[in-house]
Amino acid sequence: AGLFASPPPLHWRPSQKFPSMLRSSVLCTAVCAATAFSPAFAPQGPALRTLARSPLSPPNAACAPRQRAGMLEMAFSFGKNKEPERKMPWGDENPYRIFGVTEDAPYEEVEQAYKDLVAENEGNEKYCIQLEMMKEKIFDDRLYARMAGSLKSKVAESPFDRKFVEKKDPWWTKVKWLANIVRMPTKKYAVQVSILMSCFIIAGIFAPQLASTTMGFGFLSAMGFLYNRGTPDVVRDDMGNPGESRPANYAALGKTLAICLLFAGAGFSVGQVLITSAALPAMIQPDAVINTMFNVGLWISAMFFQVQDED
Repeated sequence: AGLFASPPPLHWRPSQKFPSMLRSSVLCTAVCAATAFSPAFAPQGPALRTLARSPLSPPNAACAPRQRAGMLEMAFSFGKNKEPERKMPWGDENPYRIFGVTEDAPYEEVEQAYKDLVAENEGNEKYCIQLEMMKEKIFDDRLYARMAGSLKSKVAESPFDRKFVEKKDPWWTKVKWLANIVRMPTKKYAVQVSILMSCFIIAGIFAPQLASTTMGFGFLSAMGFLYNRGTPDVVRDDMGNPGESRPANYAALGKTLAICLLFAGAGFSVGQVLITSAALPAMIQPDAVINTMFNVGLWISAMFFQVQDED
């Protein structure tokens, strides 16, 4: 109770102080968490530059955002900074359209088109130079295409590169007596003989009662074709009359008669066999069959034989 008396002892109550301290800790934690996600918390402007210059920061701390930004810009700017296509000196004109030629036109055609265009634009030296450059462009394209194999030559095989094919003689040339009388007809001669003999055949089919007449005319016509084949043309005057009289060649006449009789008889025999053994329709008359085969034999004799000696 005196002046230096000790104060009464203080007794701490955990039940009273602990709730207030706990509430203060929770409040501080919430404030710190909220400010950490706010834009004002992140250093910007001068603070960021100060951080970048800080000796305690890692060497690439400030460069990393710039590197990432550069990589993203390169990734999303693909195709934006392409170099412009290089234009030809003559502009956007198509050389093939200007020259009026196709891509597989021969060199002679391109050269002729170039000369024509130069003649049309004589005096315009600038355009003539462009035409010459277009011509060279066409030739370059053809050269590249040929080297790449996409352009093939129109000449399938050069005559100098052709393989030698040995000409084989027909089989009848190996028989001496056949080689002297068998000849292949020319186109003109074959047409003449075929037209006349087909007329006799058709006439005998549509008029069987005239079969004997058409067979006779066919025999005489075949003899005339065969006898005169291989002889020179008859010289005629201005009026169309024969200007010479040739002596008869009895050897050739005998051969002609023998060949015509042989093939006419063979055709007649084939016709008889068809009538007797083949079941022909009722509308086909036997005389028509005989006439047809008879004249076919004569057509063969006049077409593939020659009795006159060649000079």
